[in-house]
Amino acid sequence: MSEKIKDRFLELDVLRGIAAFSVVLFHYTSQYSTLFKHSLDLHFHFGYGRHGVELFFIISGFVILMTLENAKRGRDFIVGRLSRLYPAYWFAIILTFSVIQVSKLPVKDVSFFEALFNLTMLQGFFNIPNVDGVYWTLKVELCFYLLMFIIYKLGQLKNISLITFGWLSLTSLYTIKIYIARWFSFAGLNVNTNYLIDESHNLSTLFPKHQLMVINLVGNLSQFGVNINTIKDIWRDIFILGYAHLFILGITLFLIKQKGLSFGRCMMLLVCILTQRVAYPWENSWNTTIFVAAFVGIFYLAIQGYLRCIRIKPLIFLGNISYSLYLIHQYIGYAIIRTLYSYKLNPNISIIITIICSIALATLISKFIEYPAMIFIRNKYKNKILPKLANGN
Repeated sequence: MSEKIKDRFLELDVLRGIAAFSVVLFHYTSQYSTLFKHSLDLHFHFGYGRHGVELFFIISGFVILMTLENAKRGRDFIVGRLSRLYPAYWFAIILTFSVIQVSKLPVKDVSFFEALFNLTMLQGFFNIPNVDGVYWTLKVELCFYLLMFIIYKLGQLKNISLITFGWLSLTSLYTIKIYIARWFSFAGLNVNTNYLIDESHNLSTLFPKHQLMVINLVGNLSQFGVNINTIKDIWRDIFILGYAHLFILGITLFLIKQKGLSFGRCMMLLVCILTQRVAYPWENSWNTTIFVAAFVGIFYLAIQGYLRCIRIKPLIFLGNISYSLYLIHQYIGYAIIRTLYSYKLNPNISIIITIICSIALATLISKFIEYPAMIFIRNKYKNKILPKLANGN
């Protein structure tokens, strides 16, 4: 790996670490308060920490395109992703499920067999509950990996700009639909957000003739036993329409890093940022859009080499353990906080102790499971499996 790519990864690792720690603070302050209530008032809440997930998706868009651009074979990408994701994830499931059972944490009940199915990381596609709440993002990531892998195998990475333009157009149409439905509900119209229609209203006063034809088609399909909700869910999940604009931001930033700024790429960034506002109309004002715009600005400065000042050891360390920290912090952290409360400990001190415990645990997982397993799998593939495949054995 070239020094240039190493340098670029340092800033991305730091941003990833900041994103993970922001999510941790959100869960331990605001989200815990919503779910269980803190024993006493906290000195601060960090509700904005939930936006760390959006930064994760932007980083993923950048890194996955960069990885595929440098991949010699499709199987290299698959092995790289599997070795990165699964070892720490498997350990996190076993540990989290055990902690929930022992601590009797009052979260959504997950059976032993459902926990076993979680080991596949495919539970989100079958409506099986997650062992830990944060796992919902893994389904989104897997869909993105699959889409990008298909583009790679079809030899269409060279047309990624055109593909992302079409993908963003599809995403924008979907999010506008959600936005209109939300606007109607604010206006007092009880509009079904799945169809944008309500039979109690005269649709001819709301939609032009050609749009009514589409609505009628949807209704006719349902009469023939076609489950429109199922079709909608599959369509939405395959193209990750609620989050595609965030991955496209990362992809576009990679193209800017690789090829430079252009009017088209700047417009892609702008439309993606505005799509964030439309995608989440229930968010407080423009807060979520401002955060995403700030992430894009910071990201751009980082990849252009203007943020070398953030390359400090504590932030790099957080970046190195960010995946393990993200996987294990939520429900295990909740259990620790509740246990400390049972000893009448101050909530502010309890949260600090829980953060320290989570970071320590994530460090151990990273050092003894995540990275050793990843290196072992990749070396095994490179030194034994790949030569056999090359020889046709």
